[in-house]
Amino acid sequence: MKATKGGNFNAVELPEPQTAIARCYSVIDIGTVKNIYKNEDKGWHRMLNITWEFPSLLAAFNPEKGEEPFVIGKEIAATTGPQSNFSKLIAAWRNKPLTAAEQDGFDPAQMVGKTAYISFSHRRKLQNGKEMELGADGLVTNANTNLKFMTIMPKPKDIEAPPNRNAYMVWDWDLVEKDGFEAHKVTFEKIPKWLRRKMTESQEFKKFAGNYKVDKEAEDDNVQGQGQPQQGAPKKTAGDDW
Repeated sequence: MKATKGGNFNAVELPEPQTAIARCYSVIDIGTVKNIYKNEDKGWHRMLNITWEFPSLLAAFNPEKGEEPFVIGKEIAATTGPQSNFSKLIAAWRNKPLTAAEQDGFDPAQMVGKTAYISFSHRRKLQNGKEMELGADGLVTNANTNLKFMTIMPKPKDIEAPPNRNAYMVWDWDLVEKDGFEAHKVTFEKIPKWLRRKMTESQEFKKFAGNYKVDKEAEDDNVQGQGQPQQGAPKKTAGDDW
């Protein structure tokens, strides 16, 4: 059996840039990887991939599953210094900075289930180093454009957020070190394949995953609203208290 480029997924029109209710459902510890920014080597950093869903912005990506939420992700270094991007993200998200104790040790898993207001724009995908052109219909879809994370802020208390649609997921290399990779392999295999490939470059993967291989020939599933990590039935929606 071969994976095909089209699969069972539809190209769907993206929502207009806006600020919308979002809920964090996935925090993935990528591990310690080389951070290359604008072709400049920034050294080794422990990186996180944080993903939010927009439970009120839905589309039928897969006709067999019905409507599912659009999602948006952000990759960020897991450092908690007061001027770090991660500290600034948390401060903006919950409207208060990390305390001194939190700077000494902050568990990113606590972000899962927390709501937010996220502003996003559109960013055209690249093909052979150039921005992809729109189709003949002129539609901005997940086939040619991604949602681009812009800003985050707390959800207003007087606005109720819909319950989560995606199951929550956390991947933590510290737990893998404690329990062994085999104990967490089922969860690892539910992480989108494009992200698993990136994780194979981490120091932690090379140290703890042994001879485990990620298929590098399968079609890339990094498509907006598709390839979302699932982990059993969705858990009860978490509260917003930090």
